[in-house]
Amino acid sequence: MRGSAVEARDSRRILIVAHKSVATPALVNTVRRRREAGPCTFALLIPDASSPIVAAWTVRGARRMLSKTIGAPVDGIVAEGDDAYAGIAAAVRVAEYDEILLSILSGPGSGWLHEDLPARVEALGIPLTVVMADAAMT
Repeated sequence: MRGSAVEARDSRRILIVAHKSVATPALVNTVRRRREAGPCTFALLIPDASSPIVAAWTVRGARRMLSKTIGAPVDGIVAEGDDAYAGIAAAVRVAEYDEILLSILSGPGSGWLHEDLPARVEALGIPLTVVMADAAMT
């Protein structure tokens, strides 16, 4: 599922990847800083969607929240399947991004850290920023 966002040629394209950490202050503040640093467009990817219906609902709400908070439109993407890396790889095959913001819950229960998702995403060759979200905040 994709939303619409106005895209300028001179703006940076940033892919935000989040699941349970989408509404955490750490991610919202990082996205806000990118917006304040200069023109950019955002796409929010909800990977690891075990339930496409729930993921679509999540991405709609998260897009509205992020758009309102940062004052810019945010596209929405729901990955197919339950493999977060596959969803990210598919998104970067379809569109060109200048940076990936990967929001991960902190702590030993983080599945994405256990899967070493940051290193796998970094291998895609797109600048990566890992945003550690406090699990207690979700």
